[in-house]
Amino acid sequence: MQDTLRQNISDLENEILHIEENMIEFLRMKYEEGIKTSLHRLESDLKYLSILANGAPIDKNEDRRIRDFLRTHYNKLQKLSVPA
Repeated sequence: MQDTLRQNISDLENEILHIEENMIEFLRMKYEEGIKTSLHRLESDLKYLSILANGAPIDKNEDRRIRDFLRTHYNKLQKLSVPA
């Protein structure tokens, strides 16, 4: 159970990083539909990771690492916007 939970958290973190990379490319290409879809997926994955981390039986160091990851990527999410 613990290993599955850690794997899910790791997978979500990797997915979030991948989405952010795609968003940078979409912003460069001014591909609005891709940006909107990516923003929605990014927000959804961040929320899910937060839910998993809050209910997870993990040690405080791992918890702190996940919270720092979430804080960093929520800040990135706020900075990303759809071009007008």
